[in-house]
Amino acid sequence: MNFINTYKQGQSGYNVGRTTGIPELDIATRGTKRKMSIGIAAAPKCGKTTFVDYGYVISPYLAAEKKGDLENLDWMYNSYEIDRVSKEFKFAAFFMAHDDGVYDFTYRGQTYTMCSDYLMGGMSWKDNPKNIEEEPKLIPVSKEHHDMIREIYQRRIVPLFGEWGEKNTLITPGKITFYDEATNPTGANKQLIEYAAKRGTFTSKTYTVTHSNNRKETITKHEKYTPNNPNLLSLIITDHIRKFLPEQGFNKKETIDKWLEYTTAARNMLEFSFVNICHSNRGVSNVERLRASGEFIYPTSDDVKDTGNLAEESTMLITLFFPGDEKYNLKKHFGVELDDNPNYRSIHITESRNTEAPVHIRARMLGGVNMWLPFNEY
Repeated sequence: MNFINTYKQGQSGYNVGRTTGIPELDIATRGTKRKMSIGIAAAPKCGKTTFVDYGYVISPYLAAEKKGDLENLDWMYNSYEIDRVSKEFKFAAFFMAHDDGVYDFTYRGQTYTMCSDYLMGGMSWKDNPKNIEEEPKLIPVSKEHHDMIREIYQRRIVPLFGEWGEKNTLITPGKITFYDEATNPTGANKQLIEYAAKRGTFTSKTYTVTHSNNRKETITKHEKYTPNNPNLLSLIITDHIRKFLPEQGFNKKETIDKWLEYTTAARNMLEFSFVNICHSNRGVSNVERLRASGEFIYPTSDDVKDTGNLAEESTMLITLFFPGDEKYNLKKHFGVELDDNPNYRSIHITESRNTEAPVHIRARMLGGVNMWLPFNEY
């Protein structure tokens, strides 16, 4: 590839980004494209996983389905907090809302939010909630919802996650290659290479290295990668990078940085894009900082937990914020009255190599149905 070919390729639409489902974010980031490393950082329970699932899996999937180019999009998902089956039910709750308009349901006169717990039989009720001796009773899935979930499983879940047997054996692959058993960065990188090898061809060279003790070692180095489908966008998601098992002799920071080192090399050679989720630290709740920033406070790259390399290695760092958390004692955030907007969240593009930063975007999160929506949409 040279300058002229790259120019022609770009003008053909090759570099147009995929949607996140949040128009303001798409405009600010120019969409999700090849060779991106996107860092996502936020405090626990802020909605990081929901944001990534909605913005980097569900929304581009639905847009590609509508456009008719699903063959040009797939995922490798390292999910070290949520197992595959639980994730499938979270996606099912989304499609119950998106496809069938079921955002909530009523049982025995009380309204509940649609969620994966309901679909998995994890919600219950009591005749007398104050009676500690009374055993809770299952809130069963209604006949109507039962029929919906059967149809959604076949039409939505199987195409995305594949069909799995009772003994956790893959029968039919889906668009997502899913790993939910934690490994160290080197193990995850081996899985990444296997994933890439099924989608293209490596050109490699083999070297023999002689160590100081005269032991000889053969090393194979991948020097070039040719994709089978040059239009394919592969998104590699890791939730989250603090959950990697430690590399031998490495501390937490060194382990995280090793994965980021692998992803940078893979991004440049394979032209895959990476979405790495990480916790933020407690710096945002510092009293002096709150006093200084007031309603315009938000997490920055300095608030990423355990590593500064997430910001350095990423082409874009996005932080999320839930200002309604009581520990911040905020009444307003970027002009939003918090008492009137319990689902309010904010998105902050804090650093970016190719677009403007910082950029601040207001949004709403509907956690039960796995959605992040434009602020004025819901």
